[in-house]
Amino acid sequence: MPVLDIKNLILWYRTRKGPVHAVDDISFALEPGQTIALVGESGSGKTSTANAILRLLPKNVLRYEGKVVFDGQDVMEFDTEEFRKVVRWRGISMVFQGAMNSLNPTIRVGGQVAEPLMVHYDVDRDEAADQAIEALGKVGLSADTARRFPFELSGGMKQRVVIAMALILKPKVVILDEPTSALDVMTQTNIINLLKELKNTEHLSYIFITHDLGLASELADLVGIVYAGQLVEVGPAEGVFVKPKHPYTGKLLASVPRLRSEAAPDFIPGAPPDLTDPPPGCRFHLRCPVSFEKCGWSAPEFIEQVRLLQILEETKNTVPAIEAMTAKGAQNLLIKPVANGTVAEFAQRLTSFIAQNQETYRFLKSVESVQAKTKVVEVKLYESTPPPLLGGDWRASCWLLAGAGS
Repeated sequence: MPVLDIKNLILWYRTRKGPVHAVDDISFALEPGQTIALVGESGSGKTSTANAILRLLPKNVLRYEGKVVFDGQDVMEFDTEEFRKVVRWRGISMVFQGAMNSLNPTIRVGGQVAEPLMVHYDVDRDEAADQAIEALGKVGLSADTARRFPFELSGGMKQRVVIAMALILKPKVVILDEPTSALDVMTQTNIINLLKELKNTEHLSYIFITHDLGLASELADLVGIVYAGQLVEVGPAEGVFVKPKHPYTGKLLASVPRLRSEAAPDFIPGAPPDLTDPPPGCRFHLRCPVSFEKCGWSAPEFIEQVRLLQILEETKNTVPAIEAMTAKGAQNLLIKPVANGTVAEFAQRLTSFIAQNQETYRFLKSVESVQAKTKVVEVKLYESTPPPLLGGDWRASCWLLAGAGS
């Protein structure tokens, strides 16, 4: 039985611009002693997923729902006090990003490590201090470290202290949010080796949040690729890193420099979508090199892409002359041609341009029909729905897998 089973987790934030879909229907399971790495670009929803699991929520939460099954119990049904007593830090703890900001500079390290014992288990100060020294020893720090202040410690030592704080109550699951992001390469290696050792000796399960694919490959048994608030691929590390199923995962891996290759790293064009207005269909389709009809192009997106073609040096002279474009709903748009020939002739030129260029400019594949009207041409786009996670133990949300039998 999984020690942690996340089902359809949703966390939206309320803002003046509109609801931010930070975590949108994320599901995964974590077995005892297993590590899942959540990998993705900054702002993709990795830390928000961790906060949703631990119920560390800001005041502007608009929507928070789903199932968080820990040790066979749906802890989303617990009230705030019961969750604090049973789950947070006792069952699931967290190493927050930036150890230097996690420690109080005016309190000795030993007191900060011991504090969870006194708060959660009502342990007396002397016994808590002894257990704190023991916890510091487990992460490779000497007993005299307990008497030091945080400013007396190096970055790596501070990170070890924060890990000791997360382990002091002997949780079953530890969430590691970028635990090595502010450290040099050698210290990163030492921390990763420490985490591996603690995983074996303390029988821990980890949720490892990172944007570093190299670190993820070192520690992870499972990999979850997060994009625009959604889990787009989740599967065994040895499979995802070698032969990814989702185009976004492939582009991420291609962006990593290779030691034994002269090929230049690839890049992902564009930027992640605005999560106050996530695109229809697959959220990666705007940047995807293999997008096609079902991927979810909307009329405003189509218009924006055509306008780019009108100013690109290699296409500005081949795009049929257009006076104006207007979205007519989500999947329809009206194009008014420049007064040069009939509307029917323009429709033919547009149809020919689409047929010749749709492999190069993938958004053109979204056109279902081009129809000449009295003064304008109506372009209808294919309807689309967001792709579900397809597959068994190794799943990805891409419509290309539906035709390949996932």
